[in-house]
Amino acid sequence: MSVDTRPLGTYVTPARTGNDARRDLHWGLRGTIAALAAFIALTAIQGAIFVVPTMPRSVLRQGILALFPDFTVPALALGVLCGGAALVTLVTVLVQPHVGAFAAMVAGALMIGFELVEIVVVGFTPLQTPDQFPAWLQVVYLLVGGVLMILGARLWKVETGSSALRWLSLKTALH
Repeated sequence: MSVDTRPLGTYVTPARTGNDARRDLHWGLRGTIAALAAFIALTAIQGAIFVVPTMPRSVLRQGILALFPDFTVPALALGVLCGGAALVTLVTVLVQPHVGAFAAMVAGALMIGFELVEIVVVGFTPLQTPDQFPAWLQVVYLLVGGVLMILGARLWKVETGSSALRWLSLKTALH
């Protein structure tokens, strides 16, 4: 029989099990995805409403291709596609993490796609005006979109136990 030599009132925390560590990782991933999705949703919707329409039309002809006559389509793409997908991700990652993981991957891909089209239409702004911070927003949003995709894939693996994207798993989660 062993004798406890700790002072009275001392509490020893129990050892963490594998399930506890996995649950902490799960909530950490969900929280990080929610924070990134909230950032994208707020800034993309705000940008679509206030920033994009006030830009001069000449900006649309600085890149390789002049795809748009005005900012209507880019503003809708930014606000509805990027901002809307990020908003869906924010809600679903907290309510149904299985679906939220997939939504995070989609939202990240949409953000990257938007930025790549912007680079083709407007040009790569860090090269055009490297001394101005707004010029670096393309790089910031490309990184945020990439991180969101990676974290979504990681959460998918934690949720499903597999890296494979199975429609059956997603379909099961929706029901």
